[in-house]
Amino acid sequence: MLTGKYTHSLDSKNRIIIPSKLKEQLGAKITIMRGSDRCLTMYSAEEWESYAQKISELPKTQVREITRYLYSNSIEVQPDAQGRVMLSPDMLAFAGIERNIITVGCGKYAEIWSEEVWNEKNLDKEPDNFTEMLLELGL
Repeated sequence: MLTGKYTHSLDSKNRIIIPSKLKEQLGAKITIMRGSDRCLTMYSAEEWESYAQKISELPKTQVREITRYLYSNSIEVQPDAQGRVMLSPDMLAFAGIERNIITVGCGKYAEIWSEEVWNEKNLDKEPDNFTEMLLELGL
């Protein structure tokens, strides 16, 4: 289970560090794709395969555009010994990442955020109706 919040920086070669706890759980091969909400999403090889399998089972006529978008905006990476991976300028621009990064575990996947976008969206704030949401979901 991917959990936690980690703060770090983009280096001069457009590399980010995948926090060691997340790196251990994500494994040697990680897929990073454009997520929603202006963040990047990381999947382990196993979770990416499960995600891709669900897409492949849908009628092609319904998912052509989605498939094209998802796969053309995804990269497969292998972290180096320090846990660093290089991100493309396109991915950095999409997420608004210029320097400071927040990485958060989200259960089966992790998200990479620009610290500025994270703060702009006020994502550390507990939702106003947090308790009601949990109750509605039976949690």
